[in-house]
Amino acid sequence: MRAERISLCMIVKDEEELLPHCLASVQGAVDEIIVVDTGSSDRSAEIAQQYGAVVVGFEWCEDFAAARNAGLERASGDWILFLDADEALDRAAREQIMSWTTVSGCDGLFLNIHNYTGTGQQGVTVNPVLRLFRNAPEHRFEGRIHEQIAGAICRRNPEAAFHVTDMVIHHYGYQTAIVERKDKVNRNVRLLQQAVEEEPGQPFHHYNLGVEYLRVGEAERALETFGVARMGIDPAVTSYAHLLFKYEVRCLQHLNRWQEALNRIDAALELFPEYTDLMHHRGVCADALGDADQAEYSLREAVRMGPPPPIYHTEEGIGTYQTWYTLGRLLEGRADLEGAVDAYVEAVRAKSSLLPPLYRIFRIMRVSGQEHQIPELVRERFALSSEEATHKVLGILEQSRCYDAALQLLSVISSQPSAEMRERLSVAEAMLQIQQGRWNKARLKLEPVQRKKGLLAISSAQWLERLEWIEGKEVNGDDPLTLWLKLSSQVGEGTNEESAVQTGRTVGLRATKKKDMDSSMDVTVAGAEYDGWQALGLLMEGCVQSGRWKELHSLIQMCRQQLAGEGLSVGESVRVGEKEKEMEGKKEKGQMSDIESFPGASDTLTGTSWLVKGLVSAADHHLEVFAQHADGQKHRCWPVVQHIRLELPGADGFES
Repeated sequence: MRAERISLCMIVKDEEELLPHCLASVQGAVDEIIVVDTGSSDRSAEIAQQYGAVVVGFEWCEDFAAARNAGLERASGDWILFLDADEALDRAAREQIMSWTTVSGCDGLFLNIHNYTGTGQQGVTVNPVLRLFRNAPEHRFEGRIHEQIAGAICRRNPEAAFHVTDMVIHHYGYQTAIVERKDKVNRNVRLLQQAVEEEPGQPFHHYNLGVEYLRVGEAERALETFGVARMGIDPAVTSYAHLLFKYEVRCLQHLNRWQEALNRIDAALELFPEYTDLMHHRGVCADALGDADQAEYSLREAVRMGPPPPIYHTEEGIGTYQTWYTLGRLLEGRADLEGAVDAYVEAVRAKSSLLPPLYRIFRIMRVSGQEHQIPELVRERFALSSEEATHKVLGILEQSRCYDAALQLLSVISSQPSAEMRERLSVAEAMLQIQQGRWNKARLKLEPVQRKKGLLAISSAQWLERLEWIEGKEVNGDDPLTLWLKLSSQVGEGTNEESAVQTGRTVGLRATKKKDMDSSMDVTVAGAEYDGWQALGLLMEGCVQSGRWKELHSLIQMCRQQLAGEGLSVGESVRVGEKEKEMEGKKEKGQMSDIESFPGASDTLTGTSWLVKGLVSAADHHLEVFAQHADGQKHRCWPVVQHIRLELPGADGFES
């Protein structure tokens, strides 16, 4: 059977940043490339030609269909594939597309568009879209914006057949940075409003306009516009009807009109009983209305249904990990912690890279007194197939304050570690001991690393100095953070509690760097040093765990003063000692313009975060103590206190 030729048709304008990725993704999958350039002022046309494209100039007339049709006029293939510059053909689709066009008896093929929104880390929505169709003179696009081809195909052949494939196109155009740079929403709204004026009776224009309003958070306006669209369609034959109903539900949820949203869902499920997204949102609405039983039933039904059939627009994880996580949060709120952990485990098993469920699992097990069971749970329910995966779990355990569990897992990172890895593991264990206030055990791990004078010798020496300071011993080292601690505490010596707030005086130097504040275990195992705020957070945690409340109070006051920016100038600090005099001399010579009081001192956002973590840790500790009787038995208020502890602010695994 002859392999049928495929023409890629595109329209572009100023797409030099994204175009190479798009064109590289179709190499070997298409036989010719037609690029319609609507007035680029950058290198788009040149880049297209480098990939072998025929570039067609076109004067932009506010009409996407007209521009696309200009490309179709030049296409010679048996099939037309159309993409935008912010899209890329999936690697698997590149290998499958020839087979689909060769054996398919259809007039058109749907591909699944994976839309990445926000920062690109929030998951994807999946939308089946007609993107591959037979080339014929009668097949021409229609619509000023969100142009369509299906109508023309069906007019030419009323018996036209279409098939939904499993091929994927990745769409990056609605990531925040791209949307803002290209002002996509305003452009779309302008063109859609123009389309509505020209064809007020066309519901598809109203539907698309509603999508744009919803995209920018104008829920009331979007709901009204969707209502106009709904009145003009027959849901039984309109391809986007299921999505129209879901978007109306999302508007109502955004407006906190939960009962209306639930009613709309029930009506839509009569039409689309296989649409899992509606069942998932039914659970969310029932929970908001206080009907936990109905919410749990709906979410479990959504899990049973699994992802919807491929003809439906959906969100990644609906019917699998996203629904399991939502169910876990519901069960956690009902104090069914065992059920919640099971749901979170299923969420992780459905998507192994998913972090929020792990945070919830570990926090639940810690506050319910089951931290000792975490290593067994991890071994039995999860597959840690690499050191990287183990490091990730260790980092989550650390941020969840499950230090003993992390120490147990630390030993399995490498069965035959190199000398360098042994040092890294020793430092990682020392950090965990520091966070538990076990200063001596931490010192036993750090001292050998310092003596061996390897890559981590300096950071180990710095931590040994910090431990000396926290234990009230004389410190004479070179660690900038310890120097700042010493200086700040000496300035505050002899003051009463009221003036202790003034102990946070600093050397007053400027910022140079910032490191990730949320991955301390990861960077420790990797051998990186801690920035000052992160180190202060570890020390505060250790004070909480060991009951060193006086030291904790001093650290908190010093951090508060640093964040307030009320530090000593370098000149005022000279009286503290020779170190400070040396620093002042360097300052005068212009050698310290890029040095901070301690690493990361000027990063107030990170500093505030670590200070809050210390306060939350202290509150959590006091709640735990409160919930215990003197004889070790649980207090009658323990369930309430446990719930409060679970709701305290903490790392949750979501991207900020």
